[in-house]
Amino acid sequence: MNKKLQHFGTSAVLATVLAAGTAVLSTTASAEATLSGNAGILSEYIFRGIVQNDTASGNGGIDLEVGGFYAGTWIADVDDGVEYDLYAGYVHEFANGFYLGAGGTSYQYSDSFDREYNEANFYAGWSNDLWSLDLEYTTGDYNGDFVDDNGNIEGDEYDFIAATVGWNGVYLTYGAFGDDADDQLGEYFELGYGFEVAGFDVTAAVVHTDLDDDPAGLTSDGGSPGDGDETSAYVGIHRSFDIMSWGS
Repeated sequence: MNKKLQHFGTSAVLATVLAAGTAVLSTTASAEATLSGNAGILSEYIFRGIVQNDTASGNGGIDLEVGGFYAGTWIADVDDGVEYDLYAGYVHEFANGFYLGAGGTSYQYSDSFDREYNEANFYAGWSNDLWSLDLEYTTGDYNGDFVDDNGNIEGDEYDFIAATVGWNGVYLTYGAFGDDADDQLGEYFELGYGFEVAGFDVTAAVVHTDLDDDPAGLTSDGGSPGDGDETSAYVGIHRSFDIMSWGS
């Protein structure tokens, strides 16, 4: 997450991606342990509505899944340096298509791109062969300070909520920051489409972020404070692969 307003966000992905792809949610009830990897490239790295890298960003990670437990790491090229995430948690999938999950994520950065973020993440959702609904609530601490629209320091705590509705590969996400981060980070909408080609997962999306007014000194163009709304688009190509598995 970049301390500069126009690049501020959180990891991965996960986002989302997940976002842009971060934590992999394992919903299998099997006791088998699986070690897998993933690699890809984003034309523009955007997470939770905020641009992390406005040029092509390579990324990849490794995930360990045992039953519903997961742990892993994910690395991405950001605007100035490297972002590397550590995460772990548990997701349980019910027979009727519902799931519940909880975990933690730590976002770390090399060089001077940003400071550390630590989060507790909570998930719930439902899906069938055509539709899906995914909900997220996150609460976290930032090793820095958020500021309001007038440049006043708010504090270092934030929360984030998101809801994603999917239909046959098309998805619409609404996300919003709160607590000390509500003025600086605002809210966003993301409309995208995901599909598979020759074993590669492809995502194309348009993201509109409402950042309210840029705090003094933090405008994206270095000018005076003003409307911080921004609309961006990106294409991502990723591939996952099994490394090894063991157990029943």
